[in-house]
Amino acid sequence: MFNPRITFTNSFLTRLRIMMNRKRFLPAAVTLLACVFSRTASADLVLSVTPSAPSYNVGDSGFVDVMIYSTSADELDSYLMGVNITGGSGAVFTDPQSESFLSDSDYVFFGRSSSLINALPATTVGAGGSEVTVVDLTEDPLNAFTPLPVTLPGAGLPGLLTRLTFDAVSPGTFGVEVDPSSSFADVGFGNFSYTATGTSFSVNAAAVPEPASVILGGITCLAAGGMWFRRRRNRSSVSREGQGQA
Repeated sequence: MFNPRITFTNSFLTRLRIMMNRKRFLPAAVTLLACVFSRTASADLVLSVTPSAPSYNVGDSGFVDVMIYSTSADELDSYLMGVNITGGSGAVFTDPQSESFLSDSDYVFFGRSSSLINALPATTVGAGGSEVTVVDLTEDPLNAFTPLPVTLPGAGLPGLLTRLTFDAVSPGTFGVEVDPSSSFADVGFGNFSYTATGTSFSVNAAAVPEPASVILGGITCLAAGGMWFRRRRNRSSVSREGQGQA
């Protein structure tokens, strides 16, 4: 039955439309809709976003990790998550993503990632690089298309849900947050409730050498030039003396 309290952000609807139009993402889109309109699992999931550094310079690349843990021994089977960069176009998600997290031993679906097993993309970058959709399901590597849910870790040792790279394009302060319409489900399509904490980072203008550094560099160049000139002059003197003795 339709739940009138469910609301969708524009970015979520855009992601869903893209997934349904792109054949490879259709199963995930169906899973998402099943999760949204199905029962809600009992316990809470806790997500947090962490940047690789608090600040970057223009031209740098960085990444954010989305970590996850459960308040009880919940078994996660699938998720469809949106991650957004806010604050303007000065920081954009890399397109395409490397998706190296799929083979990271800290990844919650490590060894049972359906995306990795079937060589399917787990990420889609959209909105000019301001958002990424991440989708994955569990799969038994020894039994094709058979779910193999994973028991999520507790608060003491959160697991890696995704790692997303971005490029620093222009100065500013930027936020990264999990889209509130993201979905996390158990094997019975029970949709887990969750809370998510975002993060922020800054991008600085490209570093300009300090005046003292410029002066020191100039002195070094002059000194090197002087040594070269003296050596050349000494060689000329030795050559003339040799010719005179001859």
